[in-house]
Amino acid sequence: MMDCCHGVNRRGFLLLIVGSLLGCIAPRHAYSFISIISEAEESEIGKKADQEILARFGRYRDQQLQAYVESVGQRLVDGIGPTSFRYSFKIVDISDVNAMALPGGYIYITRGMLAMLNSEAQLAGVLGHEIGHVTSRHAAKQLTKALGAQILALGLMAASPGGRENTGEWARVSTALFEHVLLGYGREAEMEADECGLRTAYQIGYDPGEMVAFLKAMKMKERLEALGYHGFQGTHPETSDRVVKAETMASILIGQRSGSLDVKANEYKAHLDGLVYGAKQDKRRLKIYVAKDGDTPATVARDVLGDQQLAWEVANLNGVKEAAVFHQGDQVKTLPPVSRGLHDGRQLELTPN
Repeated sequence: MMDCCHGVNRRGFLLLIVGSLLGCIAPRHAYSFISIISEAEESEIGKKADQEILARFGRYRDQQLQAYVESVGQRLVDGIGPTSFRYSFKIVDISDVNAMALPGGYIYITRGMLAMLNSEAQLAGVLGHEIGHVTSRHAAKQLTKALGAQILALGLMAASPGGRENTGEWARVSTALFEHVLLGYGREAEMEADECGLRTAYQIGYDPGEMVAFLKAMKMKERLEALGYHGFQGTHPETSDRVVKAETMASILIGQRSGSLDVKANEYKAHLDGLVYGAKQDKRRLKIYVAKDGDTPATVARDVLGDQQLAWEVANLNGVKEAAVFHQGDQVKTLPPVSRGLHDGRQLELTPN
């Protein structure tokens, strides 16, 4: 290529290609956009942005829960085979229901998301979705699209990312990066990540139907609160399409397997005891109740929370209907009322922040 371009180096040649691509690729196809950022450069961008994410949101200080999330994440990474990136999975200390991925394998999940999930299979699906953003290089492609040829001229590539001379340039990059990290990469990119999450979780033995259950729960949350998981914001108002496609794919995957698939609801919920819920000033924490055979959301609300009217909240928190019946030993998430005396279970669940 050096010869046919009369001495123009590979990077210079790529700049010429990108210059022409910027004007002819429609925004809705951003997920397939060609990146001019190398994988090594992605790792360096992620390393620097990781510091900003943790400084902005803070890390949730629960070593046992952190180790558990990390272990599930690394199982997923092992399942995708050889990778150019070194993945990490961190819990950030915010109540928003979200999960995020930076270039280079830096993945985050909020305590708010952990509180909403109801099984290890759902956790695996969410982390697998974020892994899909990394393996598909969505952030790198979006940075290329947002900044174009400038991305190389700016000197952002971590040759000296912490240098004073690059402060302004890095600010421009981080602004463009976080816009997509927090709000999603667009409808098609999110669907691509959904597919990756379903396949990756399924390949290591998790029930993909659990991810569908999570997406349905998020769709309901979106309707009730007019907000939701970053990927849903990026696809609104066509969230239902993602649910339908995920449900179809999950059915196909399940049909290919004769043996049982893991859900691990009890194992997951057992790790949530004491998890901070909602705004810190409310001083609320999830409490895990071990059910007796025949317990229902109503009996749990009455016997554990002292108010049978909180049955709807118990059901919603655990992703079941109010008529559900628990079995002996089931782990049930409960949420003690706030000290201010607020007692309407519907209102508490709809405005956790």
